[in-house]
Amino acid sequence: MQFLRGVRALLFDLDGTLVDTAPDISAAVDATLRTLERPLLEHATVRSYIGRGVDTLLHRVLTGERDGNAALDLHDRARDVFFREYLAHNGRTAQVYPGVREGLQHARRLGLSMCCVTNKLQRFSDDLLAQVGLDEYLVFVLGGDALPQRKPDPAPLLHAAHRLGLAPAQCLMIGDSSNDARAARAAGMPVVLVPYGYTEDQPIAAIDCDAVVGSVADIVAALDWANATLAVGIPT
Repeated sequence: MQFLRGVRALLFDLDGTLVDTAPDISAAVDATLRTLERPLLEHATVRSYIGRGVDTLLHRVLTGERDGNAALDLHDRARDVFFREYLAHNGRTAQVYPGVREGLQHARRLGLSMCCVTNKLQRFSDDLLAQVGLDEYLVFVLGGDALPQRKPDPAPLLHAAHRLGLAPAQCLMIGDSSNDARAARAAGMPVVLVPYGYTEDQPIAAIDCDAVVGSVADIVAALDWANATLAVGIPT
C-alpha cells in the first residue's frame, strides 16, 4: 500500500465509519413522519438515504426519491421536528463499530493526528462523539455546518489539513461512501473505505478509492506496517 507512506494524520467520516447511527436517525425520522401525519418508511430505506446531511435526508424522506425536493414549507416544518426528535435520540442506540477503538488507540500510539470531518451538524457530532467516548482521540471535529461547503466538496478536507498544518497528501481520509472518496480525490488526498457503512445503495466496489479495508483497526495496522517498511527500506 504505497499510498500510505508518509501519512501523518487520519481524517474520519462519522456516520457509517466510526459509529452506526442509522437506528437513531431512523427513530427520529419515524417520529418526524408521525408528527407530520405522513406514512412511515422501512428502516432500510432510511438507511439508504443517509450520507449527505440532514437537509438531503429530509428531502428524500418526504418525497421517497433520492433526488427529490420537498416543498419548502413542508421541509422547514420537518426540519424543526427532526431536530427536536434527533436531539432526544442522538446516541441512544448508536454503536461504535468493531475495530474503531482499537484503531484509534493504535493510531495514537503511532503519534498520528486524528480529526473527524462529517456532514452531520456540529452540535450533533460533538454530542455523539462525547457520548460514545471517541472525542478524546480527536484534535477537532468539523461538522457539516462548519463551512459553507460539505462533502463531496473537497473544502472540508482541505480545511482540516490546513488546521493540522499538513499537506493534503500527508492526510488519509477514512470513510464509507462516494462522498468521502470524491472529496478526497478532489483534495489530492489518499482515501480508504470501510465496507460496512452507508453507501446510498452504491456498490462499494464501484467507488473510486485507494483500498477497501475491513475495519479502522486494519487500516491503522496497514499504515503502521507501511511506515515500518519505509523506515528499514523494505520495498512494498
